[in-house]
Amino acid sequence: MYVPKLYAVNDPKEVHAFLKAHPFGTVVTHDGQKPIATHVPLRFHEEEGHVWFTTHVAKNNPQWRSIEDQTVLLIVQGPNAYVSASWYGHEDVSTWNYQAVHAYGQATIMNEAQLEEELEGLLQDHEGDREHAVVWEELSEPVQRQKYGVVGFRIDISEMQAAFKLSQNRNETDYTRIVSELEQTGCPMADVMREHKK
Repeated sequence: MYVPKLYAVNDPKEVHAFLKAHPFGTVVTHDGQKPIATHVPLRFHEEEGHVWFTTHVAKNNPQWRSIEDQTVLLIVQGPNAYVSASWYGHEDVSTWNYQAVHAYGQATIMNEAQLEEELEGLLQDHEGDREHAVVWEELSEPVQRQKYGVVGFRIDISEMQAAFKLSQNRNETDYTRIVSELEQTGCPMADVMREHKK
């Protein structure tokens, strides 16, 4: 991913916090003829500076069959927003603000026990303290058997690139105006920009 220096995020803590807050992404591989992609739920893991993700796809999805044989690209995006040049105090071009992380790594297919642990953890991550939380251990056997319809894998990350384009090139007046205009439309990017400015 091309990342202009002004928008590059090089602090691992900031990048990791972003990845934890956005547990859905796109796994991109190549089938020998063209790129293929699947949109998947993600679980972020980190230990002693090493980062990996776990996820799963439908067994009928052919992408998993060659996923161990190549470098995998994982794309995670945050909010994005069109920024109108009419919000600036001078003439310039309109643009688009966004947050994106590209992570590259090697995938390993999970065995059945690892997959079940992954599915259990995914439920724990998102059910949390819900009043009627769905937990793996309480699912009926027929429902649990649906695990045979998916393939789990782990992606060990070797390289990450992060770009947060948040109007860093604008003066304080323009920046404040952009946030205000986005806020009026209910765009989540307004909160992102406000928090980033802190």
